[in-house]
Amino acid sequence: MTTDIAESYVDYIDDVTWQRLVSALLHSERAEIISRHTHEIFVGVGAGTRLYRVTGTATGRRRPVHWTIIIKVLTLDQLSFQSISTDQSSWDYWKREWHVYQSRWQQQLAGPLVAPRCLATGDLLAETDEELAWIAMEDLAAMDHRPWPHGRFREVARQLGIFNGAYLAGTSLPTDPWLSRDWLRGWTEEAGPLVDVLPTVSSHPVAGKIFTKELIKDLIELWEQRERLYQVLDQLPRTLCHNDVFPRNLFVGNAGHPDRSVAIDWAFCGPAPVGQELTALVGASQAFLESRPKRWDDLERACLDGYAEGLRLAGWHGSDEILLGYLLSSVLRFGLGSLPPLLGLTMTTDHEDLVVRVFGCSYQEFVGNAAAFVQFKQRRIQQTKTPLGL
Repeated sequence: MTTDIAESYVDYIDDVTWQRLVSALLHSERAEIISRHTHEIFVGVGAGTRLYRVTGTATGRRRPVHWTIIIKVLTLDQLSFQSISTDQSSWDYWKREWHVYQSRWQQQLAGPLVAPRCLATGDLLAETDEELAWIAMEDLAAMDHRPWPHGRFREVARQLGIFNGAYLAGTSLPTDPWLSRDWLRGWTEEAGPLVDVLPTVSSHPVAGKIFTKELIKDLIELWEQRERLYQVLDQLPRTLCHNDVFPRNLFVGNAGHPDRSVAIDWAFCGPAPVGQELTALVGASQAFLESRPKRWDDLERACLDGYAEGLRLAGWHGSDEILLGYLLSSVLRFGLGSLPPLLGLTMTTDHEDLVVRVFGCSYQEFVGNAAAFVQFKQRRIQQTKTPLGL
């Protein structure tokens, strides 16, 4: 066997394990690896995550066959802002996704929302005694059809409604101790240290283009009222949520299953209120320029309609709870919860190159989109005041 692998976390997976992974992928115990090559995939600013595409050839019945496997390596990166806790009950538990891929319920999802085929998982110690956890799964690159047409968002929302609705209509929620609980609260509370500095931000030459004095006033008031929002959300019907479905984390359809979507990145998965599942589909699509500002009202409306339809198809017939769960979750996650990343990227221009890599646009375009994004959320903050009696 020949290899062409730069020093990486993949090096810690031994040859015997590689043979087992390729045999599982090809459904052949007789397949032997001939060559193997590794390429690291840039995954942005996700905490402690390294992603690799490993390709190669293996013996086949008549001729060598090509294979490709995705290896996701999780590390305990204490310098990151999420997924760094060793406590299973914490919102940011670092090995949650590793556990999810070992769960029977995830690999047996009936659809239309499913998980990638998981070939194996493992954990080990690096030479530096650093603990690592890895997940080997099928490569879904051929199913990446971005940018999505506008109608696809509604269809994906319908699929999310069916996924969430099954648990609202009678399927028992998983009780695994490592599932996220109060994930939204944990994410939102990370904004705490920044609230005190907000009044000074409007005068900053870059961040001030995003955070106006009026927005800052609304965010501070939202922070002061956040416990009330948490309480209302806690009273809503609960379901199992992926919590991070948007175009970068979802591969829609293929020739064999045109009505099935495959979701990756399950690190936020856990019980949550109805409607919370839509926050990423709408908000992250806006933040990561998967949809343009002039379409955002239509995007949100289409997602709410599709989600409600999916819930009904699954046998759950709530109504007001859907919009309330979505609105409250959205302003917490992308109103307050956006403070750490947005201020981190705009209070200094040191991260311009990172912005280009993560968001796929110029720094100026990112700032303009971010300004439109927070203005959209500001309108939703105002919209939450009526149902809360504020």
